This record gives sequence, structure tokens and C-alpha cells, in this order.
Amino acid sequence: MIRLLDQLPHDDWPFMNRSFARALGVRQSSQDEAGAILAEEVYLGTSWIPAPGASSALARLVVHGFGAAVVSNTVHGDLAQLLSRTKMCSVGGDLVHVAAIIDSRVVGVEKPDPRPFQLALDALGESPANCVHVGDSLHGDVVGAIGVGMTAIHIDPQNLCGDHTHEHSPSLNDFVSELVHKS
Repeated sequence: MIRLLDQLPHDDWPFMNRSFARALGVRQSSQDEAGAILAEEVYLGTSWIPAPGASSALARLVVHGFGAAVVSNTVHGDLAQLLSRTKMCSVGGDLVHVAAIIDSRVVGVEKPDPRPFQLALDALGESPANCVHVGDSLHGDVVGAIGVGMTAIHIDPQNLCGDHTHEHSPSLNDFVSELVHKS
């Protein structure tokens, strides 16, 4: 679905919602209704869960001395709470420590604008040349990270991205395993 969104000239959420419903096998006559339910329950809701292996990958990254921050576009503004509830990470507390959780709804600007990335860099106390942004969206993550001068790693599990101007990895877990092995 992210690949489809990246291919659109502008965000078309009703189209995305219908496409999501179609991908799930919903018959065409019910795709508008099912798409609206998916939007409410998935995109606009707080039922989010981390990708398989993402929690352990983030923990390994931090244990090996790498700093981390989260930069995400949301519509609900509850990213910090979701990350805490799913035991992924937090800025403080007993979970995996990240320097910042930059939620577009909270800061008032969305990726690919460079400002959310700059907020993460400021929290990490690092320059763009010393940081890597890992994300699944060509438009929001890759374009945004490159726009602020960071290296971008595009999570592309099915190897569908034909753009070879940036690096790819099938998952955050695979990227962290490779990074940790190199260090």
C-alpha cells in the first residue's frame, strides 16, 4: 500500500482505502464501505502494532551504541503512546530509549518536509552525515531524509522499488543485523 501511495501524484486516501480493501479480497461493490472502515480502524485508529522483528531490532541497535529517534507522520498525534503501549520504545522510562519521538501531528509538519528530520537530528545531537533514516515510504522517508542530507534506507520487503539512487533493505531487522555485523 505504501508503494501505491508513493506512486500517486498526491495523497488520495479514498483510493488507498479502496485499494486496501481490494487487496484484502473485498468485492468491488463493498470496497468504498470497507475502505472507510479500514481507514477508521487502521489509519485513524490506535490499533497499530510494530512490524515483526522491529522491537528486537531497535533494542539491538541501541544496545550496540547507536542512537535512535522516531520520525513518523500520523493523523492522531498519539505515536509516543502507541510506541509505549506496544513496548517498542520511549523517550524515558524502562523501554528501549530513543532520543525523540517526532510525531507529525504534534509538531505540525509532515515528512518529507526536512523539519521533522531536523528535530530528530537536534535531539540526537548529530549531523545529517552521521545519521541514517530507515523508512518504508519512498516519498515521505527517502525523499525527506535525503532532503535534510541523511542517508536513506528504504524498507522494501518485496524488492519492488526500482529507484537505485538510495539503499534498500527487506526489513528493519535485516538492516540492523547488517549494521551491527559491520560495526
